[in-house]
Amino acid sequence: MRMPLRLMLDLDRHIREKRRAGERYFPLVLMLEPLHACNLACLGCGRIVEYKETIRDQMPLEEALSAADEAQAPIVSICGGEPLIYKHIVPLTQGLIERRRHVQICTNALLLERFVRQVEPSVYLSFNVHIDGMRETHDRVVARQGVFDTCVRMIQMLKDKGYRVQTNTTVYRETGAGEIEELIRFLARLGVDGMLLTPGYHYQVLGNDIYLRKEEMPYKFERVRDLADRYRIINTPIYLDYLVGKRDLLCSPWTTVTRNPQGWKGPCYLITNGHYKTLKEMHDATDWEFYRTKQDPRCRDCKLHSGFEGTVALDFGSNLKDSWRMVRHYVA
Repeated sequence: MRMPLRLMLDLDRHIREKRRAGERYFPLVLMLEPLHACNLACLGCGRIVEYKETIRDQMPLEEALSAADEAQAPIVSICGGEPLIYKHIVPLTQGLIERRRHVQICTNALLLERFVRQVEPSVYLSFNVHIDGMRETHDRVVARQGVFDTCVRMIQMLKDKGYRVQTNTTVYRETGAGEIEELIRFLARLGVDGMLLTPGYHYQVLGNDIYLRKEEMPYKFERVRDLADRYRIINTPIYLDYLVGKRDLLCSPWTTVTRNPQGWKGPCYLITNGHYKTLKEMHDATDWEFYRTKQDPRCRDCKLHSGFEGTVALDFGSNLKDSWRMVRHYVA
């Protein structure tokens, strides 16, 4: 299976419980950023620019765990920055697993050996290794030679030790469709459990021109869509249809909420209107229908998975044909 059965069942149960309680805007994923410091300076990273004045801030452990309790999301993606730099990363991971959250550690892989000596494999733990292309492209994007080879070595180590390993690839303007296919085939040979590919989005805080425009996305992702039947690509087929222009999707930014050292970031993972002390304050301050219908100009070129895959998850079961496609895709 492309995704753990336990995760899919817990996600489905969470959605049903929230709907029975009459809630409409609720998180499915918590993007937990305990810090924004990193040991790389990637070309496409907006965090190290947006938070340069507070880059050394770290969340207290109790605050990070409380954020997971407050969000109640079944999936917690620990990201940043580089989360393995976080001084409480081991007790944070263990505390989330004890709460039966599905923990995904998003990492550049440079510090993995130290971490796995302290945290055993778990059905609730997976690693999401960031890899943006083959060797030349990836090392250029992360602005350091040798990182691609480290990622490959760490993926092999994780698989040998019995951890679940996914990869996260951002597709930029300079990434050719041929290289995307080459990377998918290469990662399949490494035995990764899932591959997430997403178009690079123009952060409001960055001015460089490495990101895909909306009209460029279909060409880049047509081949990904074709390969999704044969390889463990974990993008939903509905979202891939959206990326290639075969259908439209509304955004559900509330399904992926972000908590960082400054507070709850709103309105979404990528664009920032402010930071709030509580999740409720962020919800109350946000016109979700405005962002759902993509009326904000900052949403113009965004097709990032964090909002649109949430829409797919919430719509599951409303269309029998789409639901059957989803079931076939994930049990393959």
